[in-house]
Amino acid sequence: MYQVLARKYRPRNFNELVGQNHVSRALTSALDRGRLHHAYLFTGTRGVGKTTIARILAKCLNCETGITSTPCEVCATCKSVNEGRFIDLIEIDAASRTKVEDTRELLDNVPYAPTQGRFKVYLIDEVHMLSTHSFNALLKTLEEPPEHVKFLFATTDPQKLPITVISRCLQFTLRPLAVDEITAHLTDVLQKESIGAEQDAIWQIAESAQGSLRDAMSLTDQAIAYGQGAIQHQDVKDMLGLIDRTIIYDLILAIHQNQQSRISELLMQFRQQALDVSMVLDQLISTLHELALLQYLPDLSLKYSAEINQKIMRMSQLVSAQDLQLYYQIACKGRADLQLAVTQEQGFEMTVLRLLAFRPMQSNEIQASAPVQQIQAQPAPVAVQPVIAPEPVQIQPEEVTPAASPSVEQNSDAFLSDDFDHYGEEDDFATRSDMNEPSSDDFLDEPEEEAVQPVAQQAENVESAEAEVVEQSLSQAQQQTAAPEQADQIIFDPAADDVLFGLDDSDEPAAASEPDYAFESIAPLERIESAISAAPVKSEEEEVAAESAGELFDAPMTVLEQQQQPVAVPVQNPADASLMPQDILKLKQQDLQGEWTVDKWEFWFRNSELSPAVQELAQHGIMTGQIDGESIVHIPKQYEQLLTQTQHVLEQALHSIWPATRFNVQYGEVEGQTPYALLGERKAKAFNRASELLHNEPIVKSLMAVFDGELQNIQLK
Repeated sequence: MYQVLARKYRPRNFNELVGQNHVSRALTSALDRGRLHHAYLFTGTRGVGKTTIARILAKCLNCETGITSTPCEVCATCKSVNEGRFIDLIEIDAASRTKVEDTRELLDNVPYAPTQGRFKVYLIDEVHMLSTHSFNALLKTLEEPPEHVKFLFATTDPQKLPITVISRCLQFTLRPLAVDEITAHLTDVLQKESIGAEQDAIWQIAESAQGSLRDAMSLTDQAIAYGQGAIQHQDVKDMLGLIDRTIIYDLILAIHQNQQSRISELLMQFRQQALDVSMVLDQLISTLHELALLQYLPDLSLKYSAEINQKIMRMSQLVSAQDLQLYYQIACKGRADLQLAVTQEQGFEMTVLRLLAFRPMQSNEIQASAPVQQIQAQPAPVAVQPVIAPEPVQIQPEEVTPAASPSVEQNSDAFLSDDFDHYGEEDDFATRSDMNEPSSDDFLDEPEEEAVQPVAQQAENVESAEAEVVEQSLSQAQQQTAAPEQADQIIFDPAADDVLFGLDDSDEPAAASEPDYAFESIAPLERIESAISAAPVKSEEEEVAAESAGELFDAPMTVLEQQQQPVAVPVQNPADASLMPQDILKLKQQDLQGEWTVDKWEFWFRNSELSPAVQELAQHGIMTGQIDGESIVHIPKQYEQLLTQTQHVLEQALHSIWPATRFNVQYGEVEGQTPYALLGERKAKAFNRASELLHNEPIVKSLMAVFDGELQNIQLK
């Protein structure tokens, strides 16, 4: 007759015992030295070896060769114990004999000497099921039993045992077995059974057993039957109803990158497969824990396949530590609230949508909803939409102070702790409620801006090169706004420049909630139509030809337009006069060979796969030395703690391209311009160029002339 693997390969001595070395060591020493207690209590989860150890101990006590830690396995006593027919080993199921009468009947036979063996051993399984009266009846005998009696108790719930019983026993707590221990044992058993099995399938069974060796053996029997004599990885996943771990990684990546269509596909896939969403959410939480752990312990040995290990390592570098902590908090909260939802599927889907809704915004993202601004008119309100000529240039600042971003504060108050308040000025500004334009990636080919800005907030003084750019840009703006009383003068909003280049709090910021184009008053609809119709219209070919010839839309103007012609903001560099703002902001291609320069350093890290937090840190330093050789990063002292936390990520990124790189860090004052200062210069030039294009638009001129308007709050996005 076929015998299941769990019984066929049950350990028969302490040498065959899988795991539980702390228990076998203590019992072996006690047997060899003859220091035997009269009562033992074995606790632990199901299938970890409580009853098995109790039977081995009974065999060691009654072996015909004497009390030994290595029974002979050939005498009549050893064979009887192995076959479950040893008369002096009395196994009692406490779950079926809970009454005090049953306990009294047991105690009545205690004084009698053993029939066949050296000791009469009482093995009471699930002893916590006994009633209170049964425990009380057992106390006196348990404390002072006859010399020929040994009590062996096994339970999965020791908290239910009275403390008076526990104090009379030697307690051994058996731990759940590790995955690699179960995997090694299953591999050995399958080799003895001559059954082919994939290693990933064995590992999946070991993980699903959750520390129980008996569960693992039972699942192995089931997998053999399901796979018709072989164990395949896909068969095990289908049998257990598990999902591919790669789907969990795809879900996390889609949430982090705001891929809403991909998230919709995955949620629909979960519905079609009718998966256990609680198990899916558990795997999601476990994966987030592994990713967070790998960021601080990159050498941690993962017990997965090579493909899965590679995906985990790569994702741990893409998602920042702050984002992982937020995702983990939301997922755990969703797991706790899963039972409160109408259905578990609903609770799971809302958890995924909550992860997407509260994910930290990147620097190239804005809040979709914006408040509607109303313009009041004297006789009757008329909604005015400013008409922009072809190829409009919308300029939006990159950063803003936290006070101008109420939406981010609301999100943070709703779901984030103070640990996540260091998301920087750029990220806060990206969620301003008065911005509903498309993403900056649609407008610029510039590398992705950093989403985390804790470094800029810690710096006490602005770098010298950065300050020069700010001062130069502000001085130009002040020259053009020297006469605000004139109707034809362009009013430049300094708040955009202050926010763009990160001025101190001492500078007076302008209101950030003003519209891009502000008009003093609204004329009747007839004047609007006449002003627009009076504006000259050029074809696209004529405009391109005019620009190439150095013309700035020299169209015929009315007398009123000639009197109120706006003053164009000059471009700092004459070479940039023919470029568009996005061309000025674009980094020049660099040949990454030879010695490091600030241009090569900036080009490399802004085009790398480094996280926004690491790029934010890198732009405040300068790399010197040889590419693919000895190199030094010079960075200010105040960034030492932040760089220490992410230095291994930067080193790994450099080594993946240049294996011979020897990376060093030097803290102190940085000489020369940093990439952060160069970025500020490019933004200033792009701002001036875009402002010039806007001021010379014919329709903008006409509107400003007819309505006595002012072009304010020009913003670079």
